[in-house]
Amino acid sequence: MKQLKTRFEPQLKQLTSRWQGLQKREQHLLLGLAGLMIFIFLWLGVWQPLHEGLARAEQQLKSQQNYQAWFERQAARVYQQQAAASSSQAQQPLQANELSGFLNRTTAQLELSITRIQPQNDAQVLVFDEANFASLLTLIEHLVARGVVIENLDVSETNTPGVVRVRRLQVKVQA
Repeated sequence: MKQLKTRFEPQLKQLTSRWQGLQKREQHLLLGLAGLMIFIFLWLGVWQPLHEGLARAEQQLKSQQNYQAWFERQAARVYQQQAAASSSQAQQPLQANELSGFLNRTTAQLELSITRIQPQNDAQVLVFDEANFASLLTLIEHLVARGVVIENLDVSETNTPGVVRVRRLQVKVQA
């Protein structure tokens, strides 16, 4: 601290002598200008970024709330379809040799394009680059209704609302 004081003491003395050499009116003008500069700095450097950040956060919250409401509507739709499917007559369970054909037919009806289908032991592994989330839920519902077990499901979001990427959907006919 002492080093700092001794280092800047000559500049401080020079500044003080210049300040005292100004007229009172000039001193008041400079003080007003300094106050205005401080106000502008606080406004542009502190208040405005905080205000814009708050607006962005509120926008993100609203977006997430809209997404949650959509997701809850889709979940309610799936539950309704499950209830309707369980109340209607039960379909015959699939046989192991029918699974591949059933997958191809059902995904074609739901307009889901399979990127890759790969047999793995007695299961099938499906990959979709982009799939409508509602159609994916319907596919899963159809599979479960026919006695197919979902062994593994790995889904990630995409930039498009309502569209997901299915990295792995492993299904197996219940034995």
